[in-house]
Amino acid sequence: MSSQSKRAELGSAVSVRPPLFVAQPLRNEDGSTRIARVFIANRGEIACRVVATCRKLNLTSIAIYVQEDKTSRHVTDADEAIDLGSLEDASTNPFLDVELLVKTAKEANADAIHPGYGYLSENPDFADRVREAGLIFLGPSSLAMSTLGNKRTSKDYLSKNAPEVPLIPGFAGTSQNQQDLEKAAKEIGFPVMLKASAGGGGKGMRIVRDPSTLRGELERAQSEAKRSFGSDDCILEKYIEAGKHVEVQIIGDKHGRVVSLWDRDCSVQRRHQKVIEEAPCPWLSDDMRKRMSASATRIAELIGYEGAGTVEFVVDVVAEKYYFLEVNARLQVEHPITEEITGVDLVSLQLYVASGGRLDDLEPLKSVARNGHAIECRLCAEDAHRDFFPEHGTVRVWQPAPGVLGPGRDVRYETAIETGSQVSIYFDSMIAKLIVWAPTRDLAIAKMIKMLANTACVGVRTNQLFLQACLSHKDFRDPAYTTSFIGNNLPTLLQNPHRKDPTTIYRSVGAAASLYVRSKRHASRSTFRNSRMSFRNQSSDPINRPVNILITSAEGITKEEFADQVSLIISEAANNNPNTLHFDVYISAAPQPPPLTSDDKQTPANILTAKYNAISSAIRSSEWKNAGSERVVLEQSIPLAQTKDTETVVLTTTFGTTKLTSIITTPTPIPTSTSVLVHAHIPILGTWVSYTLHTPLTYTESLRSGIEAAASGGKVVKAPMPCKVLKVLKSVGEEVEKGEVLLVVESMKMEMSILAEEGGKVKVGRGVGEAVGEGEVLVEV
Repeated sequence: MSSQSKRAELGSAVSVRPPLFVAQPLRNEDGSTRIARVFIANRGEIACRVVATCRKLNLTSIAIYVQEDKTSRHVTDADEAIDLGSLEDASTNPFLDVELLVKTAKEANADAIHPGYGYLSENPDFADRVREAGLIFLGPSSLAMSTLGNKRTSKDYLSKNAPEVPLIPGFAGTSQNQQDLEKAAKEIGFPVMLKASAGGGGKGMRIVRDPSTLRGELERAQSEAKRSFGSDDCILEKYIEAGKHVEVQIIGDKHGRVVSLWDRDCSVQRRHQKVIEEAPCPWLSDDMRKRMSASATRIAELIGYEGAGTVEFVVDVVAEKYYFLEVNARLQVEHPITEEITGVDLVSLQLYVASGGRLDDLEPLKSVARNGHAIECRLCAEDAHRDFFPEHGTVRVWQPAPGVLGPGRDVRYETAIETGSQVSIYFDSMIAKLIVWAPTRDLAIAKMIKMLANTACVGVRTNQLFLQACLSHKDFRDPAYTTSFIGNNLPTLLQNPHRKDPTTIYRSVGAAASLYVRSKRHASRSTFRNSRMSFRNQSSDPINRPVNILITSAEGITKEEFADQVSLIISEAANNNPNTLHFDVYISAAPQPPPLTSDDKQTPANILTAKYNAISSAIRSSEWKNAGSERVVLEQSIPLAQTKDTETVVLTTTFGTTKLTSIITTPTPIPTSTSVLVHAHIPILGTWVSYTLHTPLTYTESLRSGIEAAASGGKVVKAPMPCKVLKVLKSVGEEVEKGEVLLVVESMKMEMSILAEEGGKVKVGRGVGEAVGEGEVLVEV
């Protein structure tokens, strides 16, 4: 049998799963659908998700957006999109403005409003106002929402009406008085958990282990809760150290029927926010799974729950007991993994039951089967090496894993970003969800690692590599992992799981990038296109040979390691072909000058001159040849994407006998007299890296500002992104020590502490409420 026939036979043997079951909308007597126009009171990937199901059902989708989010894909995906202005000009966030949203939906002739998740999705006043306006709210009743969607009232309700449902020990009172909560915490026993009662998503949540920190953590939890949900009410409950976060997906109709769509394990969390979810929970026994599912449906049936919802439990893996945690009275971020193991489109079920449909009339809902295993990873714009500090900026390249994961519908991307999208400080840091399905958990893990490694999200730092480290870790492979998984393994999870020392690959791809840029420059010079790339119309001087100073900026490279990531790259054409793509390349660490011996020589000008002379001397003396050369061949460059100012290619390069593929993004046109910034996604490392390509002269000049700042003696802390000052802990004139908290700021809906990098006295500071732009000085010590 020929190899082609074998491939064809293998392809035909691949089992392709059927598409998700989509519940068809109910129709009126005249044949029209009861819901024809859906207004989406949300943004980003969840808006895109709702649009996708509306498209399947031939319903009109209506999106809303603000100017700060106008490049989001949901704006163009929807059938209609309405501009709500700018967040900067609005007295109230438009996504939290009940009257504005209802008025806009009415003016758009919507039949129903889908709230998504977050924002007003669990606000009973919003649900009531929507229904009062004659619109259908795609969610539960306000009674169910206010009773079960609030952490405090849900526990009160269940303790009275369903005593058989196990509740986690906690403070049952309504007082927000610090002294009352301190007393309750001591009675419960530390550690305790503070939680915003009106919402979730990790906002307004704090673990308190030490009684002395309770007051400060309560203030911050209440502040964050107020900004996120409009209520600063917090509850207090016992924190279970060896706990798993397991939840059950439910759907209820208007006729009293509630169906369980089984469970999800959401125990991989940072900052109390989920980052990896899987379904079903691999640790649960069949008995506990059935009992938890029965508890979830019992809770929903008590109050006549309508629509999609999630009943969350904490599972003590030591005692093998589960406790009710809360009800999320909305669709969850992680709903796709439930869709994948049950084969049912949950958004279509929301539309179906909201228009009066009976779940008993749907064959797949009569007995919901589980099939295989699904995993979701939340791709977040954040730096894991800086305590998951939020990141923002422009997505230079967004390229889903290109054809490496095989046929079928077992891979999903849910996102509103694309090449050129802006990641804004005004919104949550999650920018995409990656979902895989496989017959077994082990296969699903392997597929997700491959998917993450081959997905290019370049230009904004994300947790992409961190997610791969989590999935690769031995403790994650053990189904008994708990919510302490990240905290217990953080140092290991911050390392590249594919290579212990990726430096060699960084430099190899950097060399390829410099050669690619050089070839592009050469090709653009039409007058001398047929001359060799190494040709010089002047006396031979080694300093004039093709030289790049390569600065590598990659995830996890600290300031202390920065000097080790500056490389000297010298290349020579391997033959006399004017368009050759074969080179002999010499790569070495950029030489450093000897220390200046006397204080009077320690001027910025002298330091710069010394650095330039060190590089120039090394090139002229041919010291660079000591490193030995590597034959490098630019095998192939396949165009991938182009914007008005960038060009992206898939570059295949051979280094000696090793072949490497990378996705390279360069400016267009490529500058000829300044440094060049190149981004590269490297699948073999599972992450992207940026390179700044310098000549010896531009490199030396680039150091000037840093050397001059160091000479001034000031220690400046700059804003890593636009932010607002919430609290000032150290004022001008006060002494600080290294590591002390100077300010608390807010950005991307999260509070962050700004620490002193060095000790000293505060010379310049900021006031509470000040808005600070990216790169502006927050504090000078």
